[in-house]
Amino acid sequence: MGCGGCCRYFPCLRFTIGILTFLAFLMGVLSFMAPAWLERDVDVAKDTDLVDYKFYSYGIISSGGVLNIKELNDEGVLEVAESKYVWSFNDNWNQWEDLEDKAVMIIYAVGLLFILLSLWNIAITECVPIKNQSTMLIMMVVWDILAALCIGAAIIMYCATWHNNETLTNFCADQSQSIEFKEFSLGTCKLSWALYGAVATACVVIFVTGLNIIGAYQAKSQRRDAAFRHM
Repeated sequence: MGCGGCCRYFPCLRFTIGILTFLAFLMGVLSFMAPAWLERDVDVAKDTDLVDYKFYSYGIISSGGVLNIKELNDEGVLEVAESKYVWSFNDNWNQWEDLEDKAVMIIYAVGLLFILLSLWNIAITECVPIKNQSTMLIMMVVWDILAALCIGAAIIMYCATWHNNETLTNFCADQSQSIEFKEFSLGTCKLSWALYGAVATACVVIFVTGLNIIGAYQAKSQRRDAAFRHM
């Protein structure tokens, strides 16, 4: 991407917009796929099916954790020989059945699609001579606003409805200690890095929206100045 065109006041503005949009898309996809929205340490007494894990976490479409691989030592006692992170896409729990979970996945995915459209627009703006670049930049503003709204809505909906998921409720609630897992209440779990990554994606997209507005204003100013020079 070049550094000309609408970048008279802020050098390489379009290049910066393109890079930030690309990074936002990558971060959004990684957060969508990563098994790291809610996590906690494994309680051996409670989590009988996760006793080999040190901690476990759930994402939107995947789950995983640090698996302790145990071997017999010279004294015949089991000890942790190594630990490795393992994860897989969810295919055995009710995430694919509840309306709320489907809505979170679809709305988040639509937000990623809008970011991809914005990235496509900035690529077209740089690679194809376009007379009215301000129109393309305004279109990118629209895509970015829709993307931020979709991702933000998916995050809020996830936090407001996670207690309706039986698997997450069993994982994050602790009836023995009267710890409830409900809307916007984590129970025994804590937020993990992928959810923060999703929030950061929305924030970067909002920041890029501001840069696109600046770029559109610059493009219009240049067209106006060019018209005056030819008068």
